[in-house]
Amino acid sequence: MAFRMRFDMEINAREAMHLIELRTTPQGHESYREIAQLMYRAISEVAGHNRVAAAMEHVDLSAGDQGRLDSVEREAARARPATVHKS
Repeated sequence: MAFRMRFDMEINAREAMHLIELRTTPQGHESYREIAQLMYRAISEVAGHNRVAAAMEHVDLSAGDQGRLDSVEREAARARPATVHKS
């Protein structure tokens, strides 16, 4: 399927909150992140549902260019043994 398929979807505020908060995390795929961020902006700015947008506390609107790289680096740092300095 080497093409984009257009579709419509109807979701309520609870479903939108869950989808947008989950898919805008820095670990998310960049295409999902972009769509979820556009959905958030559409809810808050275009549709004017400010209260719904304000209730979404875990939305990440950063560029997130590194994707999962940050979390992989943190895991690697935790896995390294701590160095002990003897006095």
